[in-house]
Amino acid sequence: MPDPNRIGPLDKPRKFSRALFDRVVRRIINENENTIPSIEQEGISTTHFYRQLETRPDLAREFKEAQIRRDAVRNTRRVEEAEAELHRRAVRGWEEPVFDIKGNHCGEKRRYSDACLIFLLKKWRPEVYDDKPAALIQNNVAVAGADARKILAQWRERLGAAGENPKSETPNPKAT
Repeated sequence: MPDPNRIGPLDKPRKFSRALFDRVVRRIINENENTIPSIEQEGISTTHFYRQLETRPDLAREFKEAQIRRDAVRNTRRVEEAEAELHRRAVRGWEEPVFDIKGNHCGEKRRYSDACLIFLLKKWRPEVYDDKPAALIQNNVAVAGADARKILAQWRERLGAAGENPKSETPNPKAT
């Protein structure tokens, strides 16, 4: 089996050069190739290539940026597919078979994912559905216990829940 680190009629290994490096980076970015095949196609060992990068931090940074750009392109499509699946599960749902007590198929039931819906709402309306909305942590003010109760009461009133007090409105069945 021929050695992939040697090419040409004289089987001489290629030396690392800026031109070789640029060709590898171009393959990674423009052709969306994996790193090791891109290096090996130039007829240089990956070990030698990475040793050269260790001695040249500017090239190492440029190489890492090329890999990040390539991965950003690859991951964009994957993220879009995952978001489409998230939307399908949350909004359109899926059919799940229903069986009777004897194990006979008797129909279908549409199921939805509440967790997927929560993630979509957090993405689309973070000011409302985020775990810590920006409005609540904007001023970073400490609130005392009594003030906290007043603020909660005001919010309950705004939300229409001020008159609901389960302890006082629960009828006593023995009194009637």
